[in-house]
Amino acid sequence: MMRFFPAFLLAALISGGAATAQAESSQAPVRPSVRVVCVEAAWCDVVAQIGGADVQTQALLATPGIDPHDLTPSPSMARAMAGATIAVVNGATYDDWALPFAASAPSRIVVASVAGWQPGDNPHLFLDPVAVGKVAHVFADMLSHQPGISASAVSARLEVFMRELAGVTGSLAAMKARHDAVPVAAVEPVGEMLLRDAGLAVLDENFALAIMNHAEPSPRDVAQVDTLIDGRRVRMLITNPAIHSPQIDRLVDRAQAVGLPVVAIGETLPPGQSWQGWVHGILQTVEQALGDGGK
Repeated sequence: MMRFFPAFLLAALISGGAATAQAESSQAPVRPSVRVVCVEAAWCDVVAQIGGADVQTQALLATPGIDPHDLTPSPSMARAMAGATIAVVNGATYDDWALPFAASAPSRIVVASVAGWQPGDNPHLFLDPVAVGKVAHVFADMLSHQPGISASAVSARLEVFMRELAGVTGSLAAMKARHDAVPVAAVEPVGEMLLRDAGLAVLDENFALAIMNHAEPSPRDVAQVDTLIDGRRVRMLITNPAIHSPQIDRLVDRAQAVGLPVVAIGETLPPGQSWQGWVHGILQTVEQALGDGGK
C-alpha cells in the first residue's frame, strides 16, 4: 500500500536532509596539499618523505638513463614547474636550464645555493649526504610556513628522515674504517662524494671531470687511467649508465680483461626506491666489488 505525505511534510524532510548534508560537509576537514615539482626524482623523494600527505610531488626526470646535462626541456616541463607551489632545482650547472622555469614558482629551492656549491665542485648534489640534510631542513621550514600545514607534523617527519640519513652516514663511516684511501677509477664523477665519504680515493679525477663536461681528456689523463686499469692499481672502475662513448666502452673492456670489478652508479633514483634505500644499495654494491677486487 502506497503512502502519501502532505506537501509541507515532504518539503520539511527534503530541507532537513539538505541541511544535515551541508553540515556534515562543512565539518569534513579539507587537507591542504602543496604542489612540489622537482627536476630530479631523488629530490622529490626527499621532500615527499618530509611532506607526507601534505604534498603532491612531480619529478620532471624520473626515467633512468637520462643525462640532465644534455636535456632539451619541453614546454610541458616549463608549465609543470610554473604551476608548482615549491620548485626544487639541483643547479650547479647540472640542470640550470630549469632555473628560469623555477623563477615563476612562489617558492623555490636551488640546491646548489643551499649546499654552498662552488664552480668546479661536483654537481651531483643528490648523492651528497651533507647537501641532502641541508635541503631537508630548508624544505621542512618552507613547508611549515605554508597555509594550513602543521609545523609539528612536518618537524616529526623531518626527525624521522634525519635518523634515516644518519644511518647512511653511519654506513659510510664504517666503510671508511675498513677501506680508507682505497684507490678507484671513474669514467664520470657521479658518485664521487659517496666514494669520498666511504674513504675511497678517485685517482683519475681529471679524466672523470672531462667526461662529465663533455670535453676531450688530455692524452696524459687517458694514459694515466689506462695504466691504472691495466696494472690493477685501482680496486674498481666506476661507470655512469647515462654516459656512453667508445672511449668509455674501451675502458670497460680493459677493466674486464684484467678482472677488475666494474660498478655502475646511476644518477636517477630507481623507480619504487627511497633515497636512502638507493644509497644503501650503491654502498652495498661498492662493498661487494671491493671484496672481489681484493682477490
